[in-house]
Amino acid sequence: MTKNELIDKTLRDINEWLSPNDSGYLEVVIAELQRRLPDGVDIKTCGDFKHLGVECCETCHGTYAHYEMKLIDLPDGGKAWVCHPIEYAIYPERYQAQLERERTTPEGKLLREIFGEMTDEKE
Repeated sequence: MTKNELIDKTLRDINEWLSPNDSGYLEVVIAELQRRLPDGVDIKTCGDFKHLGVECCETCHGTYAHYEMKLIDLPDGGKAWVCHPIEYAIYPERYQAQLERERTTPEGKLLREIFGEMTDEKE
């Protein structure tokens, strides 16, 4: 998919979430995608990775896709615009690193306390 095709697709996808008065927001979306996506490159999307058997996350694909989706370098040298579950299926070591950060950082510990996922550790 090209940069412009991806921008068009994103706008179609988020239009179902927006009210008619959100034209200013669409300008923000377009500007952010223009900034983040490369020109002149074929960009794969989550749909290109169905063979991995991973479900996409609604958070990444929702109203804030222009911020939540991630442009990654693929092992074959290509580029992909994907949500977190797809990125982690391609690069499982990144998922493990994220889990470790959530487990060991003060922010991660605080979030576990807030959402009731306390560890046995007492500090």
